[in-house]
Amino acid sequence: MIRPGPTAIPSSEKPIELDVAIVGAGPAGAAAALALGGRGLGIGLIEKAVPPRYKTCGGGVLRRAVALLPLDLRAAVERECFAAELVHHRPDMRFVCRRDRPVISMLMRDRFDHLITTAAQQAGARLFAGTTVLDVSPGPNDVLLDSSAGPMRARFVIAADGANSVVARKTRRPELRHVVPALECEVTLPPEAMAPLLHAARFDFGFVPSGYAWVFPKRDHLSIGVGTTRRGAADLPAYYRRYLDLLGIGQPLREERHGFVIPCRPRDGLFGAPRVLFAGDAAGFADPVTAEGITGGILSGQLAARAILEGNFAELAVKRAYRDLLQQSLLAELRVARCLAWVLYDCPRLRIGLLRRHGQQLSELMTQIVTGETSYAAAVRRPGNYLKLFRGSS
Repeated sequence: MIRPGPTAIPSSEKPIELDVAIVGAGPAGAAAALALGGRGLGIGLIEKAVPPRYKTCGGGVLRRAVALLPLDLRAAVERECFAAELVHHRPDMRFVCRRDRPVISMLMRDRFDHLITTAAQQAGARLFAGTTVLDVSPGPNDVLLDSSAGPMRARFVIAADGANSVVARKTRRPELRHVVPALECEVTLPPEAMAPLLHAARFDFGFVPSGYAWVFPKRDHLSIGVGTTRRGAADLPAYYRRYLDLLGIGQPLREERHGFVIPCRPRDGLFGAPRVLFAGDAAGFADPVTAEGITGGILSGQLAARAILEGNFAELAVKRAYRDLLQQSLLAELRVARCLAWVLYDCPRLRIGLLRRHGQQLSELMTQIVTGETSYAAAVRRPGNYLKLFRGSS
């Protein structure tokens, strides 16, 4: 294969030559690097922090996300939850869904991300840790990255650098349209206070306006958080404190608070930057119902890698392949999820009526979706499915 001509380098420093530069070593970037490994390609994984690093996140990895990775994750898992507890505050109802296999694997993101990154390195990726991307200059044949480690030139870039993506900003992509706030806290309690909360992943709906609160039990602490689907719709620190009171938690022995944002709608102009593919939160692929982004991150990173290989590094062929792959497996899912999120968060009277009539069935459906037993799109397509509930059938 004949390599295209180079992009001009505005520096006397010789660039690091790569086939694919992946910006961000979270689940999306590390999964992309792992998927590209073992093929003799020059893969650079560029991470501004030095792994393992703390990452603000509830740390609940759904079974559908675990199934995507060809890795044994047990070294990163702190607790397996075989039950999901869904508590609704308007109306006052509670549903528990149990499975023989974990519904959610609880872990800390530093170890989880580092595990995938290490596997990618073992497959041949080169990790540029503690490296900041300063500028991005796409060209017709390659992309020049100016970084704190020096200039890099790549035939393709996968931007997996989060909701505040530097790559998106430097390539003048439109801002993400629907970015919602959340507050997550690592809470250490006396053992007797933690014990009642250790056996299920808990979700409280109707407690925070247009959002939910959660409790994720880890090995020796709890990850407790609150989030809303509307920017500015709630005083999250106040709701967090009220949530602790609701749970019967007094003053924690230790508490670390972290705020973050979650992008719940795909970015406009997703395919407009030459030789750049966006994945994970940088693309806005979090689930609008659960605000969970790890599944979409891993899947989109893998699809970006697959598109580059299938398109053989040809710009139009790669973009076409990535668009088609996303449409088949992720974008259709997110469209259906947005409709369900509208019912859950913005239509309280409809939600209350559905829960009173079919609450356990709907809870089981959501559990089937997060475990990968079914999908949002399959629930819409399948005759006789649970969505008949929305028409009031019983």
